[in-house]
Amino acid sequence: MEFVAVVGMMLASSSAAAFAEGFETHDLTTMEKTVAAKFDKQAYHWATPANMSISCCGANEDEIVSVTVDRQTDEIGKANRTDEAYIAELENVCANGICRIEKIDAGTAIARQITLRNLGGGQSGVNIFAVKGGDRLIIKSSAKTTEAARNNAAKVLEVLKMPLIGQ
Repeated sequence: MEFVAVVGMMLASSSAAAFAEGFETHDLTTMEKTVAAKFDKQAYHWATPANMSISCCGANEDEIVSVTVDRQTDEIGKANRTDEAYIAELENVCANGICRIEKIDAGTAIARQITLRNLGGGQSGVNIFAVKGGDRLIIKSSAKTTEAARNNAAKVLEVLKMPLIGQ
């Protein structure tokens, strides 16, 4: 019986240690109003602990930002990948010219911004991927212009950088 208790305590502490290296929080609902305040007052927004969406801006309401917080895995066996391997995979995808990738500042996380020239329907897209200790932040922004998509994604990252990713 004592052996089972010791093993249980070891497993609990090992999973806590994995999260301790990642993001400061994993609940986007606590930051929804702060993020939404960076956009037009008419912007429609909603959040769950792992997802947030903002639909905005101006008369056309054709700009959308989606935010996801999760653990990055290899998808096959659902094993956690290293942050560096995940970023290398993103860079490899863009190496063939379908997107432009650049390093960006996301505090203590490793981050890349990916620009997609044409999403269809006259929309451009900018995605930001930030990883830290296996946790992943994905910000997907689409708008009529690449500049608007980039600005919207950057607004969200700036708000989330400190409270979500941490120092």
